[in-house]
Amino acid sequence: MKELIDILNRKRIDFTIDGDKISVGGSLYLEGTGITALPDNLSVGGYLDLEGTGITALPDNLSVGGSLYLRGTGITALPDNLSVGGYLDLRGSSITALPDHFSCEGLYLDPQRISNVAYRENCGYSSRTIFAVWNGSEFRIAAGCFYGTLDEFETAVDEKYSGSAAETYKKAGQDCVSELTEKLNKAA
Repeated sequence: MKELIDILNRKRIDFTIDGDKISVGGSLYLEGTGITALPDNLSVGGYLDLEGTGITALPDNLSVGGSLYLRGTGITALPDNLSVGGYLDLRGSSITALPDHFSCEGLYLDPQRISNVAYRENCGYSSRTIFAVWNGSEFRIAAGCFYGTLDEFETAVDEKYSGSAAETYKKAGQDCVSELTEKLNKAA
C-alpha cells in the first residue's frame, strides 16, 4: 500500500483511504513508476494503465470504473469476478485464459494466445478478427470495438451490412459460439 501511496503523492493524484481501501477518483497511469504490486481493495474511478510496470498479479477486489490496460505486463491471470467499467485491453500481455466470471464494456486481446476463446480471422470486408468468449453467464462476441451478445452482434451487423457481407459476419460469430461451446463442454 505504501508504494502506491508514495507514487500517488509524488504525482499529486487525489486519493482517499478508508480502512484498507484506497480510492482514486480519476485515472491512474503507472508506466515508468517502478511499481511492482497494487494493494488489495484498490478502486480507480477512471482508467488504470499498467503498461510496462513490474506488476505480475492484480489485487483482490480491484475495481476499475474506466478501462484497464495490461499491455507489456507480467500479469498471467485475471482474478475471478473482475469488473471493468470500460475496455479490458489484454493485447500484448502474458494472459493465456480468461477468468470464469468477469465483466467489461469492451474486450481487446490476442485471441490466438487465449485458450478459452474461439475466433475467426480475416472476416468480411474489413478482414476483422471475430471471437467468442464465455464470461461466466453468457457468450459474448467481440469484433473491433463491438462487444456484446450474439443477438446484439447479429443486430449490429444487420444495421451496418447487407447481403453476403452480413451473412459472413453473422456466420463467423455463430461458428465461434459453437466451437467455444464444444471446447468448454470437453473441459467440463
